[in-house]
Amino acid sequence: MKKSNVIGIDLAKNVIQVCKIDKHGELVSNKAMSPSKLKELLAKSVPSIVAMEGCGSCHYWARLARAHGHDVRVISPKKVKAFLQGHKTDANDALAIAVAATQVGMIFSQIKEVEQQSLQTLEKSRKFLEKELTALSNHIRAYLYEYGITMNRGRKSLRETIVVVFDDLDTRLPQCLKSTLRLLWERYQQTATQFEEAEQHKAALVKQLEPCKRLMDLEGIGTVCASMLYANIGDGKEFKNGRQASVYIGLTPKQHSSGGKTYMRGIDKQGGNREMRAALYQGALSVISRLPCEPRTSKEAWLLELVKRAGVKRACIALANKSVRTAWALLATGKSYEPVLLKS
Repeated sequence: MKKSNVIGIDLAKNVIQVCKIDKHGELVSNKAMSPSKLKELLAKSVPSIVAMEGCGSCHYWARLARAHGHDVRVISPKKVKAFLQGHKTDANDALAIAVAATQVGMIFSQIKEVEQQSLQTLEKSRKFLEKELTALSNHIRAYLYEYGITMNRGRKSLRETIVVVFDDLDTRLPQCLKSTLRLLWERYQQTATQFEEAEQHKAALVKQLEPCKRLMDLEGIGTVCASMLYANIGDGKEFKNGRQASVYIGLTPKQHSSGGKTYMRGIDKQGGNREMRAALYQGALSVISRLPCEPRTSKEAWLLELVKRAGVKRACIALANKSVRTAWALLATGKSYEPVLLKS
């Protein structure tokens, strides 16, 4: 017998399916309702287990339900799939979510606070503008290459080539195509300006947040990594220790054990947070590439020995792993980072 009711929610933009199961395990209702009706239901219901899949707007609804005193559980869609019975319908999905929420050993996702979600949204917008900028650059290069006009890599080479092509004395590109090229170039410049503004807005927010300031004291952690760490780890309460946080990001070896024998493999490159892992790797690489010959801290001594023994790439993964564990400790305890200096 359950101690509380369960409300399974299959989120959508206009019509939301809500499944209610009482504390005796009996199905009370399973019907569709509008977002406004769901808000009323959450406000009037007694404190219950409110479960939903990790999808668009789930953090908003999770924070709203938590504000009304409910025990909110956000579940990965992959974990809910195992409990789906029958055809895939909204009603069956909501029932599967409600059933999965009460399973023993089920791992739930972290509910992001507004600050965490804001950092994540700004980062996604920055990435979108960066991809659009790259796409425009590649299109302009291909546009000119069709007429035998080539250039080196980089924005500087692109700007210099565009200036030459726009010159009236340059006849390599047909005159009828220069007006379209000018439109593409204006859009490229506008996107570049917007990209820089997005980076400035995100950097300004990171510098305002006290946890991010403490994270940037770590070796190889700048504004990008600090914002990602805070957006994913939060206050650290969702993880028991730093190792769990590192596992969540995907910086620990995969385990394949059977018959009492334990085998540890490399990290899972397809799992975890790939973008964050890549950023941490780049930060670790910058630290290792600037290591002094004579170490000043215990971490530098450890890195120098590790690079000699395991190589640069493995040392980068090890440093990224250590950075995540240290970041969890800083966020969970509220302390500041202080490197351990070697005795002279």
